Amino acid sequence: MQRSTYVIGLLIIGFLGFKVVRFQLLGYTFNDMYAFIQMSHSWLDGRPFMYENIWGYHHQIHNYYTVLLWGPLTHWLGAYGLFIAQSLLLLLAYGLINEQLCRRRLLPWARYTVLAVVLLGPVSFWLNDHPNIGWHTELSYLPLALLFASALLSEHLLPVLVAGFAVVLVKEDGAVLAALIHLAYEWLRTAKTAPRLSLIHWLRKSRFWLIVAGWVVIFVIGLFWLRLKNQAPEPRLQAALTLLSDKIGTAGFWWQMLGLVSKSLVLSMPALAVLIVLVGGIRRDGMRQALLVWILGVLILTALNFVQSVHYYGQPLFYLVSLTWPPRFVLVWAFSAAFLVLLTGVFARQVQPRRPMGILVTSVVLFGLQIPILYLVRPDFPSLRDWLRVARGQYDKQKNLAYLQPADMSVARCIADKLPATANVFAYDFLVPVFHRQYEIWPTGKHFQPADVAIIPREMTALRSKIPMRKPYQIIRLKAYDLYVTNQTKPLVLNCIQ
Repeated sequence: MQRSTYVIGLLIIGFLGFKVVRFQLLGYTFNDMYAFIQMSHSWLDGRPFMYENIWGYHHQIHNYYTVLLWGPLTHWLGAYGLFIAQSLLLLLAYGLINEQLCRRRLLPWARYTVLAVVLLGPVSFWLNDHPNIGWHTELSYLPLALLFASALLSEHLLPVLVAGFAVVLVKEDGAVLAALIHLAYEWLRTAKTAPRLSLIHWLRKSRFWLIVAGWVVIFVIGLFWLRLKNQAPEPRLQAALTLLSDKIGTAGFWWQMLGLVSKSLVLSMPALAVLIVLVGGIRRDGMRQALLVWILGVLILTALNFVQSVHYYGQPLFYLVSLTWPPRFVLVWAFSAAFLVLLTGVFARQVQPRRPMGILVTSVVLFGLQIPILYLVRPDFPSLRDWLRVARGQYDKQKNLAYLQPADMSVARCIADKLPATANVFAYDFLVPVFHRQYEIWPTGKHFQPADVAIIPREMTALRSKIPMRKPYQIIRLKAYDLYVTNQTKPLVLNCIQ
């Protein structure tokens, strides 16, 4: 095993530690991650399949099936189970790619450029951190796309089928990502054996259309299955297309959407820069067409993200959950990373030596440029002060410390430790991470069972009417919170207070 693989392992372990610290400092309070925790293991507790207390039967909204693989981990460790699964996938994908490119005799400068700038660079870090939320199943696209690319390079059927199937099961749009990676590999392999063949002539080949047809069938089956099991008034894709048809003649809509598309394309520029550097280092005719293939793939995925983003148009935080949102942009980044791996893997022997100092400077510049790009396109990317607060073990500056008094936090953590994982908890925003192992309830009316415990700020009287508590219950006053308990949970809670 290469020394660089051990370094990758240490960096990913460090990243896992960072995620744990961020979580314990209440850095991930938005509800999405907690919905994934619940839907991943609801079936282990005798609850409905993939049911969570925010939106209900979530499998009717998306084909989120790889999340079930993490069910045993989340059932035991809650959010930590997702962080461990995420880190293990990254370790497997990055380590395998590094070893495979070494075996193919790829020159170190090309391998390190891909690893340092793209796989371990700021954009990948931001995606996997997923500020304020912490985890989405779509983040699995990055490591799984790399594993699919690695399997294609190995030319072994079973790994190709397993990895491709895994990409498809992340979400219904996974079939598009897998198709583009597969087609990119086929073009690169053709370009190696027939360097003078133009892209237009390749697009006319029957093999190209056979691959496209196969992936279209898989994609349509996924959409049909989604429609078949969906009991909502209309599937999200249909709702997005309906809204798009309503807004298509509105200048304000296009102004905002094209601005977001531009930001998504800017965010993908570091990958394009690495691609240009690599293409310039490969002695082969027709390499400039690689840029066109990558651009076509990025544009297709951007168009896909465009349509998916329209579903949220008009909502207050639309600009945050559209094309540059990690669960969406990861499609573009995963394809770009897989494309670079395929390019260097297929043409490993054709990569020419470069001056070490020149490559080092280029890599440092491309690495560093990602940081201002992130600040430009993502207003929720943490500031330097935010990172310093994490390093010091301090809560986010936006958190009201009146709701985070040590005595109250100690009681809340004690209750969370003593409550069984099957308990139902209605907790205020800041305390959501504390009860990540339990089935937390949001005021959406979709809870499967009423709450066994509720804890809300005393001054937020409007929340009281929304608490779906089991009856009878009692109220215990803490410093800043009112604690609602049933007869069954009262002894446990009093033990924590005393």
